[in-house]
Amino acid sequence: MEDLQEETILECHWHEEPEFILVTGGRAMFQIGTQAYEVSAGEAVFVNSGEIHTAYQIGEESCSFAATVFGMSLLNSPSYDTVQASYLDPLLGRQVQLPVHLTRNQEWQAEILSLLEQIIHVNEDRGAAFELKTKAYLYLIISLMMEHVDHHPVSFTAASDKIERLKLVLGHIHQQYQQPLRLRDLAELINMSEGHFCRFFKSLTQKSPVDYINRYRTQQACRLLETTDRKIVDISLEVGFDSLSYFISVFKQHRGCTPSRYRKQVTTATPALITELMDVNS
Repeated sequence: MEDLQEETILECHWHEEPEFILVTGGRAMFQIGTQAYEVSAGEAVFVNSGEIHTAYQIGEESCSFAATVFGMSLLNSPSYDTVQASYLDPLLGRQVQLPVHLTRNQEWQAEILSLLEQIIHVNEDRGAAFELKTKAYLYLIISLMMEHVDHHPVSFTAASDKIERLKLVLGHIHQQYQQPLRLRDLAELINMSEGHFCRFFKSLTQKSPVDYINRYRTQQACRLLETTDRKIVDISLEVGFDSLSYFISVFKQHRGCTPSRYRKQVTTATPALITELMDVNS
């Protein structure tokens, strides 16, 4: 995937809620765990609970997508029943291997894609009982997926160990990004030499550790620029940069403009093509 780094559209991350990502325009390479999937407009991927995922645009056409993130508590019954025991728990516990890349080549997958489009539609309109419809569509989607799973237990592999190690490092970065982060310390977290760690990290994220840290810090800076009127020098220190000039240089590299220009742009910006459509966790 070394030639697919022209634009990152989804930074490497994970969360406990399952997620469907429907590509609505362009093409992208999604990496979920250690597997890569080329996904075109009208197709989708399913990201299960706790799965590390990232995505890169393919080609010149802008890639857009809508993400449906849902907490399993939305689907659980008040009392423990057959639905939860037979279907929801195995799903959340990753005890079965669910389909990941959903295309229109098979009828049942095309039906899932249509249901995802309906979820998008009802949540854009927010008409009568849209929450109930969303829940019903999710049940239908999961029922279709559970009909086409490998019910053999998912075994712990060397790839699984790599992902768990990476999650440990990423979790540390996300919690400590405001503090100095040294490669030596990150490597020691997972008992690796610096050289081995850098190769390991890039093989799974397609970025060097320093680049990932700078991108994450830039993301946090963007949130502060969008939601506060704090001075740029204070924001740079807040997100972990000890040099204003270096912060501005990194920001321009990743956002294509200076922090002050970004702040001016977001006040008049139109909605981004890459959006998380809904979070029905609550």
